[in-house]
Amino acid sequence: MKIFAYNDFILKEYESNIYGDDSHVLFIDHTGTQYFEKYLLGSRVKSSPQKGYYLVKDGSEKILPLPNYSSVSDFLKRPGLFGEARKILKPRIFQFDVFWLTWPHPISFLILLLIGKDKPKVLFIRQNLEALIQVRYSGIQRKMGLWFTKLMYAYAKRFHPEALIVTVGEEMYKIMRGQFQKVHLISDCIVPSEVAQAPRKFPQEKLKLIFVGRLEAEKGIPVLLHALKILREKFLLQLTIVGEGACQHEIDQIIAAESLSEEVVLLGYVPFGEQLFELYKSHHLMVISSYSEGLPKIINEARAFALPIVSTEVGGIAKELRNENTVIFSPPGDALRLAQGIEKIWTDKFLYEKISRNLSEEFKANSLEYWSGKFASLVRAHVKNQQN
Repeated sequence: MKIFAYNDFILKEYESNIYGDDSHVLFIDHTGTQYFEKYLLGSRVKSSPQKGYYLVKDGSEKILPLPNYSSVSDFLKRPGLFGEARKILKPRIFQFDVFWLTWPHPISFLILLLIGKDKPKVLFIRQNLEALIQVRYSGIQRKMGLWFTKLMYAYAKRFHPEALIVTVGEEMYKIMRGQFQKVHLISDCIVPSEVAQAPRKFPQEKLKLIFVGRLEAEKGIPVLLHALKILREKFLLQLTIVGEGACQHEIDQIIAAESLSEEVVLLGYVPFGEQLFELYKSHHLMVISSYSEGLPKIINEARAFALPIVSTEVGGIAKELRNENTVIFSPPGDALRLAQGIEKIWTDKFLYEKISRNLSEEFKANSLEYWSGKFASLVRAHVKNQQN
């Protein structure tokens, strides 16, 4: 079986090799390589003076370069890009049996127009895009983004009700289940089973918190920093922030204004791999302070390293984890409640070890091999059913 995948990456070409900076490319590449006779990934590609973080092995054979643009709103402002993308896609895609498309996106919309109703397709939804747009954008950009998102979902429901809908996280699964015939829930985990660690014993040392993610408004990092300020009055602690993004300047300002430089370590982006694994091993709690989430990969990374989690109760996280069993929940935007959640688990040896043990047990059914194989099985069954 041959599969064509589309994702809105910006891949990098360096010395004839293709690299990605979004670790989701590892899930796509593993799935396409291990479970399909042939796969091709359509995405933006640009020349780069340096390597990206994740090598796509034999990328020149697996990647179909598409027109470059800075954002979806930029794409929508440049209608000529549809024509350019169409010229590239049309001669290449009809040899494939099934289409794995990030949804909603204008390129995915174009591909659906090209292939029509007869070809099997999988619409892959990684998070609640409307919630993300509400937090990240304002003014005309927010209006355009919400209008486009609603239009794309209405189009798919009207013209492709037979599509297989696969969501990452239960929030979008519940929303889509009421609109489409075939809806399934998966995790796009990229953690291989061999890195799994044993459950932890309660540590007797300074508390080391770790945040891993983009530094964007929806991640609620100012709330996390205010929680840190509350907690430093009670015990010694350190927060390591792993990531980069648009809110870096705001974060720097808060750290300076609240005199948190002794408690906060800013590492910038650390790619998935050994350096990140060592950080997970050396820290005691993962903290998630988001206002909006799908089901972030860091949940399964915490499972693999038996790393207890304190998180806001949002999106797919709220449905995936269980309070005081695999997580300590707090409401979004509430620094005091987040601080209380951290204090609760850090002052209760039994609770800490129970959550670590339960997360470790859950990883057995949440590795890369497990979810990649499950997704491939869903796709194969969908194609077989549509052919019959």
